[in-house]
Amino acid sequence: MSSEKQAHLKLETDLLSLRTFVAVVEEGGFSAAAKRVHRTQSAISLQIAKLEDRLGTQLLERSTRAVSVTPAGETFISYARRILELADEAALAVTAPDEATLLRVGFADYLAPQHLHTLLARFRRAHPNCDLSLVLGYGAELISKLEDNELDLVFAGPEGKRGTQLWDEPLVWSGTLPPQKNSSEPIELVLMPAPCCYRKIAFDALTKAGVPWKLSIEANSALAVQAAIEAGLGISVLPRSVLSDHLPKINGVLPKLPHTTLASYVQPGATHPYAQRFTDFLVSCVKNPNEDSKLIAFQAG
Repeated sequence: MSSEKQAHLKLETDLLSLRTFVAVVEEGGFSAAAKRVHRTQSAISLQIAKLEDRLGTQLLERSTRAVSVTPAGETFISYARRILELADEAALAVTAPDEATLLRVGFADYLAPQHLHTLLARFRRAHPNCDLSLVLGYGAELISKLEDNELDLVFAGPEGKRGTQLWDEPLVWSGTLPPQKNSSEPIELVLMPAPCCYRKIAFDALTKAGVPWKLSIEANSALAVQAAIEAGLGISVLPRSVLSDHLPKINGVLPKLPHTTLASYVQPGATHPYAQRFTDFLVSCVKNPNEDSKLIAFQAG
């Protein structure tokens, strides 16, 4: 292959252009992408045009109503995400503290990401000096362990008083109702034991709306709740982000549900060198998931 052709095949672009392209695809348009990367819409359009010119191919189909990805764009975005992920890990690795440290993290069971192992592996690659200890459990119990200095960082719902809210999302009903349900027939619920906050939300919403219900299954873990829903044993309350083909959403039949929040908790005055880094890393992954790890999949309990 001639040196001229080899030079033509090089990806001559910058990380900002790749972030812009990924933002346009994930946000579904130039306007939303502009807000995400903090640039003007015209600057976004110009960056994408220059990127397409450098590659010699069209990545996006533009219309007055929507933006869609071309076949070339679908191929390129997987590489763009991998490049950005590696660049972010490289930046984290060279700025990480030098001392070897153990970070003890607690996740409320309903809050654990579907691909938590992938997330932890990525963080460990970027921070080889940070050993991770993970504990799953109920939010209130984990916060108590934090107060007893048994944990350094906890992710839970709004159970505690000193949490920092990271994001919120709507709760939805999930499961399958009988095709010809009698109005007097009670709704069968699958829920975690008290003090799971979703349990009270489900009871209160149905009672207020005058919908009869019964607790059919009390599951002791988030995975058990999901398995029972998939098996058609009842319905439950879940964050919208966790829904999949196996966890269908129930629309317009049952009472509307409130939003839920995810918060991080640390001891007042604590200065663990990795706690904030892990929190920022988690938020970044959840808000900007890649195709290998659909991390917007949290349930608060």
